[in-house]
Amino acid sequence: MQEEGYKVLKKQRLCVSRIDSQLSCILDGIRQSKERLQLALHRPEASSSPGETTVTGPAAEDSAERKHEAKHIVLDFMEHTESLHLEQNVANELKSFHIVLSKFGKQIDKQLKNEIAAKISQSKDFDHSLVTKMVAEYLYQNGQIEAADAFCLEAKVDLPAAFRDCFEDLQNNLKSLAQRDLDPAIRWAQSRRRDLCTIRSDIEFELIQLKYLDLLEKCTDVMDAIKFANAELSLFHDTHMREIGRLMSCALYKKDLQNSPYKELFQPERWMEVRESMVLACCNVERVPYRPYLQTCLAAGTRALPAMKKLASVPDNTFTGWIADKQFPVEFPLRDEHRFHSVFSCPVSKEESTPENPPVLLKCGHVICRSCVKRISFNVPSEKFKCPTCPMDQTLFEISELIF
Repeated sequence: MQEEGYKVLKKQRLCVSRIDSQLSCILDGIRQSKERLQLALHRPEASSSPGETTVTGPAAEDSAERKHEAKHIVLDFMEHTESLHLEQNVANELKSFHIVLSKFGKQIDKQLKNEIAAKISQSKDFDHSLVTKMVAEYLYQNGQIEAADAFCLEAKVDLPAAFRDCFEDLQNNLKSLAQRDLDPAIRWAQSRRRDLCTIRSDIEFELIQLKYLDLLEKCTDVMDAIKFANAELSLFHDTHMREIGRLMSCALYKKDLQNSPYKELFQPERWMEVRESMVLACCNVERVPYRPYLQTCLAAGTRALPAMKKLASVPDNTFTGWIADKQFPVEFPLRDEHRFHSVFSCPVSKEESTPENPPVLLKCGHVICRSCVKRISFNVPSEKFKCPTCPMDQTLFEISELIF
């Protein structure tokens, strides 16, 4: 099934490539026709006879010739466009891709028995509104603002206005970064300075650092970069003194930055790193997910598919009991990035933590459950007790509850 999935992706890329090629031909034709029209309409006019109020003679002939030439150019463009059969070709490409995609869907249905979906959904009705909300959020988070607006309108999805504004601002900043324009992103970071300090984000420093390095690479006078650094980096002297020292030392190697001791600061990857930091900072400030929920569900669900096939063999009564406890009777192999609700198992009692019996961090750094702490300390706050893992002595005043 994985190979069939790769075939679908390959077909999709091929269709997109062919459609882009067709559209490029149309755009080239538009550009060429526009240039021809500009040449025809801006050609020097023939002068008319002195004292004539009505345009006659050479001037009138020239005007008529211009109109005829412009009409001929437009007709040529229309004929060229019709010869490309763009609409039919695009329809054929989409049809061929739909055929491959539908075959893949049928293969998935065949591989994953319907009993699995029936078992999962038997205890709770399927929430279509939740799915449409995830799709809308995915579109916004991927920068497809207009498509997301249209989807929300048609599907009647009501998302907070702040959610849309957050990703619209983010996409505008990312577009500027792609064009090597850092000013919009820096202005955004400066306007959110207090919030960024609260979440301990260094994005403002990273953006100013990148602008300094970019200026140092491009400027002819090194003093331009130094003046910028003195004006913008002074705010970060207390928190980034070491980094600022390295940045100022780069100016000594202005003539050969790529062979300097600081050449790693001038690698092209620095733009992509700042882009990722920008996305993370924006999402943290606005308290929205860094990755779309839909993307996470698809990534985790794809890895869980082989294990889900085992669900078909679980008896209905057993399965219903597991679902009632918000668990599955089989283990799903998820990556660490997809484990959001970790469960702590005490190394002493071998029991899972609960709100009534949470994990506790000891002075030595080891973690056990609260019931074990009470048992080995006899629940006397001032009495010292030893860690069950190491011999360090401590009291109940020196431990802290872990929340995760």
